[in-house]
Amino acid sequence: MTEPHSADVTVVVPAYNESSRITSTLDRLRRDAPRLGILEVIVVDDGSSDDTAALVEAQAAKPDSRIRLLKLPRNQGKGAAVRTGVAEATGDYVIFLDADLSAPPNAIPRAVEAIEAGADIVIGTRVVVDGADARKTQPRRRQLSGRVFALLQRTIVGLPYADTQCPFKLFRRDAAARLFPAAETSGWAFDVELLARARALGLTITELPVDWHHITGSHVKVGPVAALKVVGELISIRRRVVRSGP
Repeated sequence: MTEPHSADVTVVVPAYNESSRITSTLDRLRRDAPRLGILEVIVVDDGSSDDTAALVEAQAAKPDSRIRLLKLPRNQGKGAAVRTGVAEATGDYVIFLDADLSAPPNAIPRAVEAIEAGADIVIGTRVVVDGADARKTQPRRRQLSGRVFALLQRTIVGLPYADTQCPFKLFRRDAAARLFPAAETSGWAFDVELLARARALGLTITELPVDWHHITGSHVKVGPVAALKVVGELISIRRRVVRSGP
């Protein structure tokens, strides 16, 4: 039997209209909490129009659930939801995961070990050592949008990481306290702003290959309007963070 991990980790889960899977996600996190060192799970309901919040409340009412619900009055985007959750975190380490657990929590102990070895932030990557890329399991349109985003990010912001958008990022709590309150982006480029601010502050970032699987039902919108918004976000990050400093 695997020994329980001793770390105290806060898991933040942004959730927007996730009623079809939030219960199974929280069941898994609660079940795995002792083994993975999860102290608490904070679900931030991002103005859902379905019964996501009610389902989370039902989970939170269970004995030893470790689950808390925070509610935003309207849909504000992943960045705003994650910032809200991180501000309430009490663990020594903070991680945010997507509600579909496409990047499952089983890499948390390895990420904590990397933090304890000197990193301030551990970011998951879907590109493994031999060069295989799990993102190739996505539909072609999502693959294309991801490649375009990566190209735009490198051109405009210049981060050197292979996979800025992998939904697995773990932070030392003091590093999170320096980064999240200052972040302004709420859309797709939210992760890019966090990493750009971390580099500007001289924080140590370690990449960690994680087990990721494409899961259908994403709320990410792909199209010309969304693309223009992303370009605007990246240009803003370059102006506010890369050129001006943290």
